Amino acid sequence: MTLPPNRPERDTDWIDRALDDLAAMPVPDASGDLMARVLGDAEALMPPPGGVQAVRIPLWRQIVQGLGGWTAVGGLVAAAATGFVVGLGGFDTTGTDTIWSLGYGTFYEGEGALAAFGWDFEEG
Repeated sequence: MTLPPNRPERDTDWIDRALDDLAAMPVPDASGDLMARVLGDAEALMPPPGGVQAVRIPLWRQIVQGLGGWTAVGGLVAAAATGFVVGLGGFDTTGTDTIWSLGYGTFYEGEGALAAFGWDFEEG
């Protein structure tokens, strides 16, 4: 920590002394009445003897819950489908120009962002 030259250094040892004094103070024991009330409340909240049968959750539900629910699964499916379409759009093995089939001809003719995918290097 840097201080201005005209300001004296601060004494921060008082924090350590106060915490040491606090740690040295004796901790009072809980009264018998308080302990009886706490144990009575805990006993009232316990399940009946024999317990409750655990419910077995199917594996597919565990996976969906682990991913974040159906909303997250829907987002993952949409992202995977988009990645698949964009990934296959860069290849010209089908003989069909993907950009023209999607109806984005105006962007294809200009020097837009689609040139980054290599779609502007066409034979002809």
